[in-house]
Amino acid sequence: MTGKTHQVIGMTAGLASFLIATSPHYQPASLAGVLVVSCIGSLLPDIDQPGSRLWNALPFGHIGGELVNPFLAHRNLTHSFLGYGIVCYGMYRLLLLAPLYWGLGRHYVFIAFAIAYGSHILADMLTVEGVPLLFPNQHMFGIPPHPFQGLRIETGHWFENLLIFPLVNAGFIVVIVHYWSVIRTTLFLP
Repeated sequence: MTGKTHQVIGMTAGLASFLIATSPHYQPASLAGVLVVSCIGSLLPDIDQPGSRLWNALPFGHIGGELVNPFLAHRNLTHSFLGYGIVCYGMYRLLLLAPLYWGLGRHYVFIAFAIAYGSHILADMLTVEGVPLLFPNQHMFGIPPHPFQGLRIETGHWFENLLIFPLVNAGFIVVIVHYWSVIRTTLFLP
């Protein structure tokens, strides 16, 4: 999948997890945190590509991408259970550094990040290439499995751009509309 598709899938999944799990009360910092980490988490597995959407969004990101490129091959560590565990643990430790007075619901933010990161790996399993879930074992896993792998999606081709991307955007809008009362209470005092 392309970065834009991953981004919308991850933000939809992260936001939905927060809105489903939270009790409606004033917590704008948690909502903002969920949106930020969902965006980052959805793009982070592609940090192993110098031209990824995340590197392009950062100032001087192209330099960082080129520095990381010799050490990480695309769709290896960052697209595996091992990479998922390492990155989620790192995010957990990072969130512990956030001061309590920020009013950040750390558990909501962490769960949104983990779901957004996982959504990236799951979405890439739907592509022709698949992902090496058991890295360092290089076997690529995909959905649907063999012998139906011919039904998988080609990254960046018409099916993703004309069907999946618009449907995921529609899903994001549905989540916002459906949970608007929770969002309103989260952002503004009742």
